[in-house]
Amino acid sequence: MVVMHQPHRSEHSFDLQGQVYLDCGCRSLLISSSLIRQEERGWWVGVFHHNHGDRAWDSTAVCVFRMEELQDPTCVYITHFYSGTNCKVQSIKKSPTLIHSGLVAVYGTVVLNQIVLFLGTDDGQLLKAILNEDMKSNCPEILYEIEEETSIFPKLRLDPVDSNYIYLFSANKVRRIPVANCGRYVSEQECLSAKDPYCGWCSLNQRCTLKENCTRSNSTKGWFNISHAPDKDLKILLRFPARNQISVSASISKTLTSCIIKIVKPIEMPHENVVLKNSSCVCSLATSVILDHDCLVLEASLSSNSWNITETFQLENCSRCIHDGECASCNWTRVSPATACQDICSVQNSSKDIITAQKSEHINIHSIEPLWISTLGKSEITVKGENFTHASGIKLILTGSSGCKQEIIKVRNVINDTQMTFALPPMRKEAKSVCIQADGRKCSPPVTLHYVSLPACFGITPNTSWISGGRKITTTGRNLNVVDKVIISDDQRSNLTISEYPQNKSEYHYLSPSLSHATEGKVVDMIFKVETTFVPCVKLHYHPDPVFINYQLHTELDPDLELKIYKENDNLNISKTEVEVYLSYMNGSQTAKIYFSVQNITEKPDRSTILCKFKREGTEKIDFSTVKVFVKLGNFELEVKPTSSYIYLYVLILLPIVVGVIIVAFIVTRYKSKELTRKQSQQLELLEYEIRKEIREGFAELQMDELDVVDSFGTVPFLDYKHFAIRTFFPESGGFASIFSEDIPQSRDQTRKDESFNMLHALICNKNFLVTLIHTLEKQKNFSVKDRCLFASFLTIALQTKLVYLTHILEVLTKDLMEQSSNVQPKLLLRRTESVVEKLLTNWMSVCLSGFLRETIGEPFYLLVTTLNQKINKGPVDAITCKALYTLNEDWLLWQVSEFKTVTVNVIFEKIPENESGDACQTIQVNVLDCDTIGQTKEKSLQAFLNKNGFPYGLQLNEIGLELVSEEQQRELLDIDGSSEMIEDGIRKLNTIAHYKIANGATIKILKKMTNTRSDVDYSDEHCHLILPDSEANKDMKGSGHKGKQKFKVKEMYLTKLLSTKVAIHSVVENLFRSIWSLPNNKAPVAIKYFFDFLDTQAENKRITDPDVVHIWKTNSLPLRFWVNILKNPQFVFDVKKTSHIDGCLSVIAQAFMDAFSLAEQTMGKEAPTNKLLYAKDIPLYKKEVKAYYKAIRDLPPLTTSEVEEFLTQESKKHENEFNEEVALMEIYRYIVKYYDEIVSKLERERGFEDVQKQLQQVKALFDEKKKCKWV
Repeated sequence: MVVMHQPHRSEHSFDLQGQVYLDCGCRSLLISSSLIRQEERGWWVGVFHHNHGDRAWDSTAVCVFRMEELQDPTCVYITHFYSGTNCKVQSIKKSPTLIHSGLVAVYGTVVLNQIVLFLGTDDGQLLKAILNEDMKSNCPEILYEIEEETSIFPKLRLDPVDSNYIYLFSANKVRRIPVANCGRYVSEQECLSAKDPYCGWCSLNQRCTLKENCTRSNSTKGWFNISHAPDKDLKILLRFPARNQISVSASISKTLTSCIIKIVKPIEMPHENVVLKNSSCVCSLATSVILDHDCLVLEASLSSNSWNITETFQLENCSRCIHDGECASCNWTRVSPATACQDICSVQNSSKDIITAQKSEHINIHSIEPLWISTLGKSEITVKGENFTHASGIKLILTGSSGCKQEIIKVRNVINDTQMTFALPPMRKEAKSVCIQADGRKCSPPVTLHYVSLPACFGITPNTSWISGGRKITTTGRNLNVVDKVIISDDQRSNLTISEYPQNKSEYHYLSPSLSHATEGKVVDMIFKVETTFVPCVKLHYHPDPVFINYQLHTELDPDLELKIYKENDNLNISKTEVEVYLSYMNGSQTAKIYFSVQNITEKPDRSTILCKFKREGTEKIDFSTVKVFVKLGNFELEVKPTSSYIYLYVLILLPIVVGVIIVAFIVTRYKSKELTRKQSQQLELLEYEIRKEIREGFAELQMDELDVVDSFGTVPFLDYKHFAIRTFFPESGGFASIFSEDIPQSRDQTRKDESFNMLHALICNKNFLVTLIHTLEKQKNFSVKDRCLFASFLTIALQTKLVYLTHILEVLTKDLMEQSSNVQPKLLLRRTESVVEKLLTNWMSVCLSGFLRETIGEPFYLLVTTLNQKINKGPVDAITCKALYTLNEDWLLWQVSEFKTVTVNVIFEKIPENESGDACQTIQVNVLDCDTIGQTKEKSLQAFLNKNGFPYGLQLNEIGLELVSEEQQRELLDIDGSSEMIEDGIRKLNTIAHYKIANGATIKILKKMTNTRSDVDYSDEHCHLILPDSEANKDMKGSGHKGKQKFKVKEMYLTKLLSTKVAIHSVVENLFRSIWSLPNNKAPVAIKYFFDFLDTQAENKRITDPDVVHIWKTNSLPLRFWVNILKNPQFVFDVKKTSHIDGCLSVIAQAFMDAFSLAEQTMGKEAPTNKLLYAKDIPLYKKEVKAYYKAIRDLPPLTTSEVEEFLTQESKKHENEFNEEVALMEIYRYIVKYYDEIVSKLERERGFEDVQKQLQQVKALFDEKKKCKWV
């Protein structure tokens, strides 16, 4: 063993000096080591393994050597080499610090003057152990477990950049694991009592965290750990005041409330006559079985009002002290429960004596089965031995390193004198020491019991079987020896148990059961049963039994026999070792058998051949006329019939017939092929003509067409603030809109509210309570995403007049959300609406930006909606599906359109009482299409009236009718009437301008309808407009007007219409975008500037240096959370109706808007979606403008607190008396009542909420009283 030596105290390095043999509890095989340094001190830590072959509970151990112990070796390599002198190598023995079944790696470091060891195991566990000043370990904590249970490499390393993480190396992966799991401690006392030097209590967040994860962690009051704990030096002290007495006291003098003392080794002895004094306690111990050579282990637990402590002591040479009071040679030390009195050398030397004594006086243990169980425990293990019925107090004692404390399990059933059973509880995976104790005597020699994880399947060979079963199946996996039963699950029958207790750890062999009830192939599940848990393994495919056609027996090779068996091809992949072939024949009056040797199985496209051979010995004759051939596969056995000699005759008869049929089929096929080719040529020519025509017209339209944007569209129909807020707060809850939108009576005194609502309002105005309430609600499983959004909106309504307070709540909740997201992926922050704070941010932006939206963005946004509608209506629009020729969305493209033309009609508007303005134009020229329905003509007429006069016509669409004015007669125009065209399958086509043969210059009169007609209802699948039904798509259309056009339409020919629509509205879209991301007068809206600065500050506090993260935060909080919602929903801002087609087009514009804020580089290919390709060339320019926009906001002078609060106060005053706050408070109270017990429980666990609990109880009492009076 190489030794480190420190030549000078001032240096922090060691050089190679010599060699020495190290012994760690009779373990000398070094597996891994680590050097720990702390200024001038150093320790060398090693993992040692004993030389035994089997893996046992004590196979490995950790020993810690001080560097001073290794500085004086007796043998040095250099001296020995040159002088030739013989030297004896020194041997240093150490007691183990920690004993474990499979340690393979160690890394040590010093944190807060405590040595922390990170240990890797051969089954993929990462453990953490903390050593005390005596170099004894606490109970190791499991930091991480590799699911595949692969062994950890011998080297562990801390992250050189962030020492709060450690690198874990395994066979196929490197993992970065946190060094502590501080979140498991929920209270300050638990956090500090754990004595983990990495963890401390963060007073601001009221959580146990790492120092780096706590805000204001540099302050002593902000974050404090065990070094700041008042009882950090607390220890237990032992004294022996008199014979058979032990006195226990704490190093810090405090009044004790509880004291427990007991000896746990060599036998468990309860305390007797405990006398509890102020700061110590004394107990008397039974001494009848304590011998001089016994290693005693004593466990003491003390408790006071502010702390509790438990320590384990190892007493050596103390039996005389206890018996006679002579304590000069008694030595007691604090030890880890996992290593107390576990010296492998003494166990090996004394085991023979113990066994001998037990054979003569005590129970004798022969075996314990099984010794491999899962982490679920075992309902029954069997112990076999002798003298069981004469023993009393039989117990099984489990000892392991992860639990530290012994598990004592009483016997379940003593079956007879030689057999008894125990039930083992669930535990974490590890190898444990198990022994049997009876009659208050020593335990039997320990054996190793392995707790392992649940079994897992890796594969099955083969994965098929024939239905009759009996095929040998091999399953490979992990921990198969803990399986109780292997079950084949069949949905048509009860489960089939095919085996119990597989003995092999990694392989399991069984014969597939028969599924005789199945006539066809089926798939069954192979399932492992472990206790009451069923673990799915693999699927076994059952195929029909193999079909053997016939055989040929060749006897010309006498004395050898050659047999060929022909079978149909299948998916069974049968091997030659699975096939058993034998031949039977009559030998006189007896049946004789010959078993063939299968040579090979060859597969051809039509069949497979099994070649078998048999070498005869002697001159025995075989009567081939009595021969029968049998094939056996598992449970399947079949007699194979010989090849028929008449088959060749059948072939000769059928051959001419088959040839004739082939010749006739060839002639007929050739004729039909020529005819089909001719028709296809005609169709291709027609299709080519159509494509050329459409492409030329599309090109001409792109170059020449211009859209006459309406200069005056009248007053922008803004919604008032109340309706704008309702639609943004509750986009999917129409019922709440009616509640909040009702006008509040003017006579109502707003200053006088019901006492219950006043108290509830005061309660939610308590910042700490409100934050605790929201966090508690979000932890409830049935508090859904919809509930979170509704709660946030109710809270916004209730605090509408207290925006300053609401903003503070938003800050706190956003910081908490950042703490949750930082451990996973900070770029995902605010991307979705899955928490209260995310919906609250959306509502807050809507409130604070409502004025900016109305004053700056409203007019260009309304112009975009109007222009888009105008462009869509310029071409045909299908009245049933709403698809249009001009659109931005390929999904809404009307590519099945036929020829159309524009018709100009004179529309006379009848005067109505609702519109008596003398300036209103009563006769207007309206451009419609000959393919427009009567309903579409009405819409265009009303829109033309609005554009001409600046105000709408007084009647709604369903209140007006059209009448064709001519010299002959007046004719009412309807979508459906007696003249409507009837298509096949009972489908009627809607009437159009062309149907009524309305020409240019015709006069149409709009009048008020007296009765409702068919044209007012929604049309079903029984009607069609421009898109003909599917039943007609593959048939020639009747009539010259349709024939040859409908079936040759190709969607891709009309993609230029998307570009045409984009060009028509491009300037309007760009104007809207730049209105959003520009800074009028070099000023940003207060809400945007404030929240962006807040995000910048949080990024600095969390030490986030990646600018992309902050960019994404800002994008998720403003464009994604607010602007996209507005762009896709104009009905939130204006009194307009959004059609599904307009929604599809606005989705394309909104996607382009979000692409401008994205940091990802877009690489568009030819196969990219058209919705992306439309704005692909514009996005790079937009991205530059967005980055400049973000930079300009960041460069603006920061807002003062007074400026922000003044803005929020003004906004609060604007919206006073807009909503019925009591309704919102009532909805909030319903959530509080629903989760009342959970909320109260949370408040009881937190400090400083005593007054809040009383207020909450008073609020509940008031509401309960109102409910009794039927006020609520």
